Amino acid sequence: MDVKEVLEQFEDYLAPKLDCYEQAIYLYLFRHSRVLGETQVVVGFKSARRRMAFGVGEHGKPMSENTCYKKVQSLETKQCLKILGSERSGTRIQLHLPSEIPGVIPEDRNEAAESLEEMDFFVVPEYRRSILAREGGKCFYCRRALDDSNWLVEHVVSRPEADNSYRNVVAACRGCNNRKGDTSAEEFARSLYRDGFVNEKELKETLASLQSLKNGELKPNLPASRGIVHEGSL
Repeated sequence: MDVKEVLEQFEDYLAPKLDCYEQAIYLYLFRHSRVLGETQVVVGFKSARRRMAFGVGEHGKPMSENTCYKKVQSLETKQCLKILGSERSGTRIQLHLPSEIPGVIPEDRNEAAESLEEMDFFVVPEYRRSILAREGGKCFYCRRALDDSNWLVEHVVSRPEADNSYRNVVAACRGCNNRKGDTSAEEFARSLYRDGFVNEKELKETLASLQSLKNGELKPNLPASRGIVHEGSL
């Protein structure tokens, strides 16, 4: 089990369907069952509820026993778990991962993932912002900090050969965009080093990033709400 993947699926798809107490109980059961390689766990909710979450009605108080049991039953109704029975030490629970709950993860997410290669990251404002975020808010070439007044999306391979895919656009300052012109990105990066704008280490990093860009390895992070899934996250 990939814990990182499960937590991402929980946050993106399951958590919005649960209230705060249900989320707390689910994650507690997840920690004490699936994380340990077990599909079932026996929990004494009378004491365990004190370690799950504090209530909002009275500051510092855990959820009541009655609330805890109601939320466990609600989680069963939502198919997040199955109550297998009562034992001397507590209630036996079988927890279901987000991918095991019908209807939680959209069936069309694989189709959305394939469309990433066709998205226009030059025209669509939301996608343009994802390129800026990918670059960490800095110019891809000179590492200058970018803000709304001095950045734009720059084509690595200039027009007319250019396409607007994430493989061919970077966030850049206006100065680098103007200086680069039709020069190849690799040669422009070297000219920045010769002119003292970047040091040798930064030059090597930029050249390596250009290669990663061409290989499709620098995928931008798009909001999960758009149903976009990147290779390697499935």
